[in-house]
This record gives sequence, structure tokens and C-alpha cells, in this order.
Amino acid sequence: MRVLQIAPRVCWPLDTGAKLRNYHLARVLSEHAAVSLLAFTDGTASPDGLDFYDDVVVIPRDRGYTPAKILRGGLGKTPLPVLNYTSAAMKKALKRLLDARAFDIVQLESIHLMACLPIIRAAGKRPLIVCDWHNVESKLMRRYAEREPRFLRRAYARRTARLMSVFEKRALREFDAHIVVSESDAEHLRGINPDARIFVIENGVDTAHYCSSEGEGSDRNRIVYVGSMDYHANIVAVVEFARQVWPGVRQERPELIFTIVGRNPAARVRELASIPGVEVTGTVSDVRPFYQQAVAAIVPLRVGGGSRLKILEAMAASVPVVSTRLGAEGLDVNDHENILIADTSEELQRAILSMAGNQSLRDRIAAGGQALVSDHYDWSQLGANLIEIYQQLLVERREHSGI
Repeated sequence: MRVLQIAPRVCWPLDTGAKLRNYHLARVLSEHAAVSLLAFTDGTASPDGLDFYDDVVVIPRDRGYTPAKILRGGLGKTPLPVLNYTSAAMKKALKRLLDARAFDIVQLESIHLMACLPIIRAAGKRPLIVCDWHNVESKLMRRYAEREPRFLRRAYARRTARLMSVFEKRALREFDAHIVVSESDAEHLRGINPDARIFVIENGVDTAHYCSSEGEGSDRNRIVYVGSMDYHANIVAVVEFARQVWPGVRQERPELIFTIVGRNPAARVRELASIPGVEVTGTVSDVRPFYQQAVAAIVPLRVGGGSRLKILEAMAASVPVVSTRLGAEGLDVNDHENILIADTSEELQRAILSMAGNQSLRDRIAAGGQALVSDHYDWSQLGANLIEIYQQLLVERREHSGI
């Protein structure tokens, strides 16, 4: 089996959820297939950690969010997120790859790359075309619009959500199969097109990597939030938490530190370091030392989509998690069994203080979370499930063609 993975970004370093998903599924797949990667790069990524790929082709990405693209997204029929990943250089590189070898499957990592579809369909030996929906983008954009206070941005986001919905309907017709991260996303897409072939491959975690983050003890004093700090949903989450929830926690437990861990913190995030008991780390080479010092990991998301790899990482590291319902969306979690669910500022404060003051509660939630990820969310099993889906699709194609 020969597979081509096309991605919006090179999946190294492993500093975003999308990169983690692309990397680990391709790594497991490479044990049973020849996998090639074609991806955009911003020029800073090194492919040193990607030796399991047969080959890696990187294309410099054109600048996104230019005035011309924003105008086209506001007036035209193609949404801005797709325009940002439409590139003549990418199309040429893709055609060269398809001319050079025959692929059985081409998987696009999100519908942002739909401009590649005509070239793939025109290949001499047409491969099966699969879309991996990291998020249902129209739903994510609508949620963003609901919370955006500025009129022009809110109007633009609503229009983008409508355009993305049109592209999603088209994608459900034009791709041969679809991979989604949760059953709720699968149900949403089946509601749009009941005939689409949709399979669920959840987000996962490298449990062996994180289970070394042990060491429960009296030196645990951090409440940690881990995520890309240049991503809108994370920015909103940490700012609201630090300003609305943290002061009450700090008043009751002054020994605790709210630690925001993640790359490229926006100015609004960096400003939070001026609040007593809040620290902003920026990019770190390894998050495990922070988990080793954590009383709890928090995921107070109010906007966003998909499912949260950072919840799974914390659970694998035996750190109990406090999350909003939206933050845990798409994960098979149970409140007070393997996670604490808290939606309002008051509920979040109570849950964190309960976790900080109750060792047995921490132990029970941490053990439940670690059991959950070990049983259901290890990348090795999820990758094996993807291989089975690929094999099933190829068998069905051969049977249909009479080969």
C-alpha cells in the first residue's frame, strides 16, 4: 500500500494538536505501508524527526490573511481558510508526485486543501481520496462568531461559516471517504450527507511517553493549561480563566501557580504574567516536567471544535483534568469518574479548589483518566484502526471494479 499525506503544515516539531495527529497516525501507518508527505512549511521546521516517511516534500507557504485574500474571502465564493492554503507551487509539486508514482490512497488533512482535488482526480491511476476532518470548520467558525464582540469580525466570521458549510457539503460528495475525530462530528456530517463514507479515528496520545510523568508529592503546586497560545480558542480560554476564575482560587490557595504552557503566546496571553500567581512559559521543549508538578490540568474552553489532545496527554501523565463540556467534547469521558466537568466560572473555581484540597479525589480522577487513555486512546491502536479502514476501502474498490 502506498499512501500520500497532504498537510497544511509539516508535522514537526510536535507543537500543535494537528501535527501530533498527523505525525502519530502516519508513523503507525508507515509500519505497514509506504507513506509520503507533501506539506506546507513556514521555513522554520526541520524534517529531522520524520524519517519514517518514504519521502518528505515541503512547499513554502504563501502569506495568509493578506488584504487581497481577506477581500476575496469577503466578496467571493471561496472562504478565506481555503484561500490561505491554495497555492500554485503546491499544485505543481502535487502533480509531480502523482506523475512520478502511483498512490493507492491520498489523504488530505482538512478541507482547507480542497484546491488539490482536481489534480488528484486527474492522476493517471486515480487513487482513493480521503479527507481527515480535524474539525468541522463551519461549526468552529460559527462558535467564534457568537462570541466575537466586534461587528465587522463577527459578520466576516458568519459569512466564512456559511461559505465553509458549502465547501463541506461539496467535500462530502467529492471525497471517497472521510475520517473524523469524534462520533459527534460523524453524526453531524451524516446529517448533511447520509451517503458519505465516514469513519471515526479519535485523537490519541503516546501513553508510554507520558506515563513517565509520575511523582505525586507535596511539591505539586501548579494548575496547568497546555496548548498553542497563538490559537484564538486558547487565548480566549486562558484570558477569561486568569481574570475571572484565578483570583478566587489564588485567594483560597495562595501557594498554587497558574502555569500557561505553549508556543507563541499572543500579547493578551503574555500580559497575564502580571497577575499574581500566573506564569507564561512560551515554547518549551518538554511539557512533562510541568505535568509532574501539576495538581490539575485545566481546559476551560468556550469556543473551538474537534477533540482535545491535551486532555489525553494530561490523563496519560496521571494528572487529573478539570474541563468545560466543550473542552472535553468528542472524548468518551464521565464526570467525577475520569474528569471533573465545570462550565461556569464558579464551577471551575470550586472544582479546582476541591482537587487541590482532596488527595483521594485527585488520585481517583487521575487513575480513571489514565485507564481511559490506556484502553481507548493510544496512537498505536488508533493507527491500526486507520490501516483497517484503508484496507477495507481498497478491497471494496477492487471488488467494485472487478479486479
